[in-house]
Amino acid sequence: MTWKSYAAVSGATVLAGWLASSPPSNAPTSGTRAASSPAPRRRVEAATDIEEQAAHLQSRLQVARAYTEPQRNPFRFAERRSATPSPGGPAPAVEAPPPIVLAPVGPRVSVAGIAEEQLDGRLQRTAILSSPMGVLLVHEGDTVLDDYRVGRIEAESVELVRLSDGTSTQLTFGTPQ
Repeated sequence: MTWKSYAAVSGATVLAGWLASSPPSNAPTSGTRAASSPAPRRRVEAATDIEEQAAHLQSRLQVARAYTEPQRNPFRFAERRSATPSPGGPAPAVEAPPPIVLAPVGPRVSVAGIAEEQLDGRLQRTAILSSPMGVLLVHEGDTVLDDYRVGRIEAESVELVRLSDGTSTQLTFGTPQ
């Protein structure tokens, strides 16, 4: 194909597209003309309908919504008290549940090893503890983690005594607390 044929095909395509997209004519299809009264009535009805819709939208815009408290509070677990009092009298107060007392958490240490040595004919043991602060080498009577004292060091366990209440915790090899 030459440039002339490309131009002819392109021109024919543009012309066909223009003719296909032209708006339809408003000429009546039948030979008799319809009465002129229905067309103005449709225009009047359409204008009235549009005015009604506009008035409806304006009334919706003018309604001010009052603030209402949400039905639930996602940050609380207790039941919500009713904002409106009951007709018979004041609403009953909702009692708060008693606080939950948790048992104290044990020390965050584990026994990594126990070393023994003979000093003046006496056996002295040193416990090697692994804690969040690092490796600790402790003897009986030493203070650990500012809240525990080393009670006894056995061949395979270490006893820690809480300074605040005197409870003891037994630590063995491989059991983290």
